[in-house]
Amino acid sequence: MNDVNEMHEPSRLKTSLWVLLYSLVCGALLSVFSIVTELGLFRYVFSLAALFLGIRFFRNYDKISTRVIFIVLSIVFYFMTTIIATVILIANGQIELPAE
Repeated sequence: MNDVNEMHEPSRLKTSLWVLLYSLVCGALLSVFSIVTELGLFRYVFSLAALFLGIRFFRNYDKISTRVIFIVLSIVFYFMTTIIATVILIANGQIELPAE
């Protein structure tokens, strides 16, 4: 009887990979939203896409711990992608550093 219940539950590895993927995409979308300002109102599409993915994630995963991990990882990935994008823009000369 225990085998039947295990067949309906997703494995921990699969759940972990989905959490990482959802968090990475949401963090990247929010990073694009905060960095790109030239697109006008179109930039809000990135924010709405992140919101849609968050709602979809919360609909699929009911455990509180999984949801908290998703939120924390999304914030971490947001900061990571923002820092990486900023360093790339500085290296390409698109952002000037202030003179001392």
